[in-house]
Amino acid sequence: MQDEAAAMMALTQDGFLGQKLSIRQPAKGFRSGHDAVMLAAAASGHGRVGELGSGAGVASLCVARRCPQAQVTGIEINADLVALANANAAQNDLSDRVRFMAGDVGGRFSALNLETHQFDEIIANPPYYQAGSVNDLPDAGRQQAHIAETHTLEKWVSCACALVVARGHVSFIHRADALGDLLAAMQPRLGELRVLPIAPRQNAPANRVIVRGRRDSRAPLKILPAVYLQNPDGQASDLAEAILRDGCALAFDTADG
Repeated sequence: MQDEAAAMMALTQDGFLGQKLSIRQPAKGFRSGHDAVMLAAAASGHGRVGELGSGAGVASLCVARRCPQAQVTGIEINADLVALANANAAQNDLSDRVRFMAGDVGGRFSALNLETHQFDEIIANPPYYQAGSVNDLPDAGRQQAHIAETHTLEKWVSCACALVVARGHVSFIHRADALGDLLAAMQPRLGELRVLPIAPRQNAPANRVIVRGRRDSRAPLKILPAVYLQNPDGQASDLAEAILRDGCALAFDTADG
């Protein structure tokens, strides 16, 4: 059944994880694709998973579909997207393990109405661009999802660290050229940082990174081998197919620390 908020949007019906998920998204505005599925693959899914900036619910629902024991909570500032994400959870028979709630991750932590240290791990897809670095976007939803204000990244990392348990993991996906800013926000709060570059094809520079860290660890940073989405012939790589279609997890080395 289509909820009232979703009915006010023009929606598309999109398949994820090799059609294991069918998810409605706004036809215009903030839409999820490979980034959300790759972020979901960074989650171990053992226990309680929180997602910051959950949009229409793609990453959270990918975690839940891949990890049958996971309990997932998505936090999203846009109330219409929260309603749509909860409808997507119901449509995919995941409402018993996935819920979405409205909240401003960049605002006061107390306003989220969440307890500290309540998640075993956090995944996050923060706004990618600083205000003034790109032209204003014509769609208000895309503007809100993609354009960060001053100190947005620090606030998101701080919120993630407040929500995760001791020794819990925090994973962010971001632009590769923002790696310095992301590490500057994460290194004072997290150890055992693993930087995973994601490149469109072999011999191409990475355009995305996933950085995963652990609270209360002093293990050093490691840069992992890059994930290539395409082979030289332009076809999807075996690893990309395994993650994007088959729902396989990314392999992060977390044995030390």
